Amino acid sequence: MGARRSGIDGPAPPPLGRGPRIGDAVTGRRRRHRPGLVAAAALALAFAGCARATQILPVQIGPDAATARAPRAVRGYESAIRAIARLMVAELRLPLPGRLVVFVYPTRAEYEEGLVRQGGLSPTGAARITIASLGLAQQRRLFVNDEALRGAPRRAWLGLVAHELTHVAQYELAGGRRGRSEQWLREGMADWVSARILDRLGEADVDERRGRALRAVAAVDTDGHEPLDLVVLGHPRGWRARLSEVGTAATYGLAFLLTDELVRRHGLAGLITYFRAFDGSDDRFGHFQRAFGESLREFAPRTLDRIRLEARAVPRVVECGEVSSRDADREVPPSGVLDGCW
Repeated sequence: MGARRSGIDGPAPPPLGRGPRIGDAVTGRRRRHRPGLVAAAALALAFAGCARATQILPVQIGPDAATARAPRAVRGYESAIRAIARLMVAELRLPLPGRLVVFVYPTRAEYEEGLVRQGGLSPTGAARITIASLGLAQQRRLFVNDEALRGAPRRAWLGLVAHELTHVAQYELAGGRRGRSEQWLREGMADWVSARILDRLGEADVDERRGRALRAVAAVDTDGHEPLDLVVLGHPRGWRARLSEVGTAATYGLAFLLTDELVRRHGLAGLITYFRAFDGSDDRFGHFQRAFGESLREFAPRTLDRIRLEARAVPRVVECGEVSSRDADREVPPSGVLDGCW
């Protein structure tokens, strides 16, 4: 997402339904052709139609996910979700729904339309999210802009799936509610889980992810930026403002590092306790204090100072020949499509 910015939460979705597949039928006037050419054209058109079709994948995540063997090969979104779900449930003890519907859109325009039709977003909201994201999570639903991921390495789209599945788990923990949980912690946890899933699948190293996060934070650690307030960053509006100010890599990198600090102190169980508390209650600051043993105001200054010191000590590494100024403000998936190199 985020997810690009993934995990942007929309309104309550409409009832689930299979719906028609886009591109399932092609009609036209009948004309005389040689049989061989007709067959070849029909075959090419069939493949083109399949490539253009929106995929609607109902994925069952059974109660045996914790003990099921990992698939030998991950060849597409459905097998990726099954493999990642198994690791999330078995090794990280995160809850996932028994049934999940994944919408994979072949173009950005169809992704935007799908967010309105299947996701229940307003046209304005869908347009804003489409510009800034590759994927979106809702309760028991995933939406993916496949066009933006074409040509990306496996770790990019696998990371996106893991990031968005973590948002689905957050909904499950909170009884289907988004609540008023901290936006930086929602995104930070999704990136933290994604990094560990990719490490477990042998696609990326979690220590390298931490190093990139520290370098991204160090790159924007200047006197020209306003002092960071985690209370403000915890609200979706403050999160979007930070993204506009310093970019995706630094914003998601900081969220990852803040989350990593909480996990180091309290384990992943602390995060699970925190999100579960929003099932029926929106006591934003009270839930944080009870889950982590200190208030957000107490946690913020010491942790931010420690992260800044660690970030300044990390040697700068030139990756991918640097990012051009034209690409510097691109909103990219938190799972790393531009976080590393394709």
